[in-house]
Amino acid sequence: MGDGSLSQDEIDALLQGADDMLSGSGAAPSAEATPSSGPLSPVARDNIADLFSGAMASVSPALSGYLGKNITISNAMVEVKTADALRSEHNKQYVQIAMNFTGGVTGSNLIVFSMNDAGVISSLMMGDDSGTPPSELTDAHQSTLQEFVSQMLSSTATHISENMGRSINTTVPELSVAGNGQDLSLPQGNELVRITYNLNIEGLVNSRLYHVMDLGLARELAGSSGGAGGGGGGEQMQQMQEPSQQRGPQVGISPVKFPPLGEGMPAAASGNINLLLDVPMTLTVELGRTRQLVKDILGLGEGSIIELDKLAGEPVDLLVNGKLIAKGEVVVIDENFGVRVTDIVSPAERLNKIQV
Repeated sequence: MGDGSLSQDEIDALLQGADDMLSGSGAAPSAEATPSSGPLSPVARDNIADLFSGAMASVSPALSGYLGKNITISNAMVEVKTADALRSEHNKQYVQIAMNFTGGVTGSNLIVFSMNDAGVISSLMMGDDSGTPPSELTDAHQSTLQEFVSQMLSSTATHISENMGRSINTTVPELSVAGNGQDLSLPQGNELVRITYNLNIEGLVNSRLYHVMDLGLARELAGSSGGAGGGGGGEQMQQMQEPSQQRGPQVGISPVKFPPLGEGMPAAASGNINLLLDVPMTLTVELGRTRQLVKDILGLGEGSIIELDKLAGEPVDLLVNGKLIAKGEVVVIDENFGVRVTDIVSPAERLNKIQV
């Protein structure tokens, strides 16, 4: 209109435009509202990376004790790959060890080493400080690799259990050699999740370690670490944000600041563990056991032979105050017998053995 006033039609059009802006239909989608690409959202992938980075950091000291060398497994990078893509990218010879999660979460894991890295690890675990890879992975070398991965994934399961509040168990590790990508025993499913770690063994290895799991397990673990699982993370964020957009001006919100966990705790309380460090304990190495009748025991004499319940070459048991804590193999140090620890009994197993 020429007098500068607005007609009713123009006013209605302006009001309609304002309604569109408030409802978000005319606004550009935010980063949070953009649907995530692929079956795992970026937030879910970050949650998995944080979860396994923390788990590997916690297990590294124990693995270092096994190897006699410092080992770090770090910088977890999470990717979603098709099975065909994984087979084409892993086109060399590898050692693969399958080990599944059961209980609180279920799913398949496959740990993949290069042949050189597997050889170095097995040599170190068998007492060769040089870490020279063997010309052939014997049954003994393969057994040590299975033990290495068992310790790694069992500790990882414990770490995840603490985050979720649900008990997670692991199956017996199964080792095989893959001549190329087509021989990889990948978990079921066309789309899989691969975690790539930097593997560093003091002065010997600077390489990559691969961890492949099925997509269902990855989604469950992503949710367990407090983030959005699957591809719905962006959608949930959008639903949470829409009410605040409709309320108009937003109120500034500051994060709650909690004092450090140790603050306010008496110094003596945190140092009480030191009082136990000098308590003497009896460490016993048990070669084997047997049961005999009283008359057989009374008939023992010089030269008598007692058959035990263990086969030659089996690990011996290490007991502290009568409780099994580890297994090992007998070695000779100068002129004395010794025991090289090959397996540590988990805290859960130790607890189950305690009889009230």
